[in-house]
Amino acid sequence: MPRNKAVLLLLLISFLWVACKDSISPRIYAPDLSAPAHMGAIVDREFTQPLQVSDPQGLDVDLSFLGLPAWLEYLPGLYLLQGTPGEQDLGSFDIIITADNGTRTVRRLVTLTVYATESDFREFELQTHLAQSLETITPGMRGASMAVIDHSGSLYTAFVGDMGPGQSHLLLDRESMFRIASVTKPMTAALILKLVDDGLIDLDDILLDHYPTSLTNAGSMTIRQMLSHTAGVFDHLNSSAFWGHPAFTPTKVWSVTELVHIAVQNGPRFSPGTGYGYSNTAFCVLGAVVEEVTGLSLSEAYEQMLFEPMELEHILYDNFSTASNTIAGLARNHRTYEYHLSAAGAAGAMTASPSDVASFGWQLYGGRFLSGSLTDELSVNIGARFGGQNYGLGTRIWTAGGIRHHGHTGTLMNYRSILMYVPASDLSIAIHAHDTHNNWFNLVDDLFTYVMENFDHAGAPPIAGIREFSTERIHQYRKEK
Repeated sequence: MPRNKAVLLLLLISFLWVACKDSISPRIYAPDLSAPAHMGAIVDREFTQPLQVSDPQGLDVDLSFLGLPAWLEYLPGLYLLQGTPGEQDLGSFDIIITADNGTRTVRRLVTLTVYATESDFREFELQTHLAQSLETITPGMRGASMAVIDHSGSLYTAFVGDMGPGQSHLLLDRESMFRIASVTKPMTAALILKLVDDGLIDLDDILLDHYPTSLTNAGSMTIRQMLSHTAGVFDHLNSSAFWGHPAFTPTKVWSVTELVHIAVQNGPRFSPGTGYGYSNTAFCVLGAVVEEVTGLSLSEAYEQMLFEPMELEHILYDNFSTASNTIAGLARNHRTYEYHLSAAGAAGAMTASPSDVASFGWQLYGGRFLSGSLTDELSVNIGARFGGQNYGLGTRIWTAGGIRHHGHTGTLMNYRSILMYVPASDLSIAIHAHDTHNNWFNLVDDLFTYVMENFDHAGAPPIAGIREFSTERIHQYRKEK
């Protein structure tokens, strides 16, 4: 065999031997290291954080740290971070954790924030939970914002995502506003009941006694029936008679008289006091009652009778906005200015931050705005008496896992909102989103459960059966526009 051919053969054999040797050699994997991306500690309170460390090959793993603050130590035998921060340690620390099994390494960046108070820390935890829930339950959802007010009146907020099309460079914050749709209804009910409290009207007064209108059965339906959807009034927002109306345009400003005319043309759903039928039109007419009795515009009435005494600052009654006359601070989607909100009026034209909605619910349902007897009237289940939904006066009523609570849902122009007040715990929860997702109610249930487990100091019963609660909400939610 020629010499050069022999050399080539030897090289080929050597290559094949090395290749075979490599193919049967065990592959060394990097160790597994799990640590939360964000951690929180409280001044003068012991902090402990276990780290999840393992190795696929069963090798020993050493951890090293870059940026570990002086007050924090690592206990290697336990894979545990432990320490107690002082006031001088307030702020955030970026820590790089490296796991090394002797052959391969893996690194994780975590941010540890030291908070001054437990309240600050609990808000951090709420923020963390909201972010995780959005990622796992409603992936792809643009964002959401929520607020919780506990029995002491302490406010906790959380918000994830951006402000939407045209302002996506701006992130949501605690003052960001959303269209809250039918969560407007308990606010209108609050105005009406305030007039009752002041002796200007009575719940069982006839509509025609306070507002001259051609609405069918106006001479027999009562204010209470209109508030509880038992007056039989046609619902324009859930009818093609409205959406297909010849006068409909995105900028058309609707008067209550025009909405009543549509209701008259389509006739009543049933005689007052004989059934249950959700009606946005009835609430629009109730707004006109407020104007007639007070001499104020509805916008002025909300401002003077509700927003100012409740000290609500990031809320407004939207009877003006269009695509060319926008609302500052409003989180947007592609439907935000699809039609003029005069079409929803006192039934659904409010825009607000979760903080203000939670505060409103805490004051209204917690007996801090109306006299005690009228506060109780809000959650009397009138709708169920007529075979309808669980509904009081401008108020939806729910039970989840034995926990009774009430408030309202809202959906409009791809916005989603819910207000929930838990009387046994004196807790108010508001959740808003400017995007849709099939798992919206799963998200609501998850957040409700989290709040009850972490913010309830009044001993409400344990949560169970949360899933069937979601089904009830979905059934009710689809009744609204």
